[in-house]
Amino acid sequence: MSKKNNGKREVTESGTTFKKITLSAKTDEQREVIKSIKNNEITFIHGLAGTGKSHIATVYGLKELLSCKYKQLIFTRPCKESMGEKLGSLPGDAGDKIAPYMMPLFEILKQYISQKEINNYISEGIIRTIPLAYYRGITFNNSFIVADEFQNTIPEQMRLFLTRFGKNSKIVITGDVRQSDLGCENGMEDAMNRLQGIKGIAFNELSEKSIVRHPIIGDIEARYNSQNIT
Repeated sequence: MSKKNNGKREVTESGTTFKKITLSAKTDEQREVIKSIKNNEITFIHGLAGTGKSHIATVYGLKELLSCKYKQLIFTRPCKESMGEKLGSLPGDAGDKIAPYMMPLFEILKQYISQKEINNYISEGIIRTIPLAYYRGITFNNSFIVADEFQNTIPEQMRLFLTRFGKNSKIVITGDVRQSDLGCENGMEDAMNRLQGIKGIAFNELSEKSIVRHPIIGDIEARYNSQNIT
């Protein structure tokens, strides 16, 4: 069981107490993204690989969860294999099937809290993973939702997801519209064009200036963007 301790959560089974989570921007662009998340209900983060999109969204959500600003931290990702690769049917229940797609987000969590803490939060329904296929009829109340790799949604899926938004919640949507695996119009690009000017929705881009994974990624992206390979 988890409980609140002076406004903070502690995990009693593992004997660990609240550990302050800090999220520091490494670039001016990242600083603007963090500011946008703070000041808006829904934030889109579009950017190149390695710019910290998923990291910022996940750690911000964890920090807010442990500060008891939200009752749940929800992760969602389209179950779409990269570049058309087909893995076939995965065994297990819905959680098992979506687990491989959520692994990058949980790897980020493990940099800040232990696996035992993660398992406790999952068992209590405090951290949840929800496939897009199960969104019909859901309302996100008192939740921080991280929607990762959403360039792999179609516009209808994006619409369904966004209209689940409820009271005292916050959504962060991440992706790179240039790396969609759909082969058709993607829901993230459509939403970024369609929803401009709505109060409470912010749009941010992280460029090669914000690549923190490895500096060589910036050179790789620049080469692919500047040359047509035949």
